[in-house]
Amino acid sequence: MAIIGSLGDIIFEVSHDTVRTFDDMKWNSGVKYTTHERHLKDSLIEFVGVLPDTITFNIKFSAFLGVNPIEEITKLLDAEREGKVLRLVIGCKAYGKYKWTIEKSSKDLERFDNKGNLVVAKVSISLKEYTRR
Repeated sequence: MAIIGSLGDIIFEVSHDTVRTFDDMKWNSGVKYTTHERHLKDSLIEFVGVLPDTITFNIKFSAFLGVNPIEEITKLLDAEREGKVLRLVIGCKAYGKYKWTIEKSSKDLERFDNKGNLVVAKVSISLKEYTRR
């Protein structure tokens, strides 16, 4: 088994029996400015701080690749709805300044078997940086 990384207790891994990986990861960052209007002069901008970083990525869950899609979705939903603060680690590198929270998710329920069981799903995750106080 090769562990690629983790988001809290959600493990990204590849083995002979299981494939649980992510793709299309994007890391966004930004800053904020305020604008000061001046009478008969150009406006001035002032740097006021750093916005929280965001990371988005997709995860494909497939029963054909050794995972139960509905169980995996439930884990992610629980973390999202409980506001859990999670460490994101890929390889040996922890990403961000501290930890992350799941800001939102979108679930594409792609395939069901003949008994109505979900067998393939694609989940899009949006993380927001959670900094220390």
